[in-house]
Amino acid sequence: MRTIIAIAALAAASTTTAFAQPNDRLTDVEYMQAARCAGLAAGDAAVDTGSITALLKTQSHGRVGYISEKADEMRSDAARSARHANGFAKERISAELGGACKRFLG
Repeated sequence: MRTIIAIAALAAASTTTAFAQPNDRLTDVEYMQAARCAGLAAGDAAVDTGSITALLKTQSHGRVGYISEKADEMRSDAARSARHANGFAKERISAELGGACKRFLG
């Protein structure tokens, strides 16, 4: 019984410690979103891509191969879409760059 209580207390303490420490590492989903934003920004000449490129480079270390490949695919698809966008599609891309992508673009 004491062992169970000790294990439960240890688990609770380690969970609290994990949440108390700031974590600047992007989740896999955030990393893929940032890659999409990098692609959209690359297709828009008015957007500086230096900060997001640096972010992706530092965040790429230790990623699972599948996540890195998917992020590269999302970036290239987004860049292609941005290059060929016109009318409403261009407005939608601008809105995404100014909204969801703003935190990655710095």
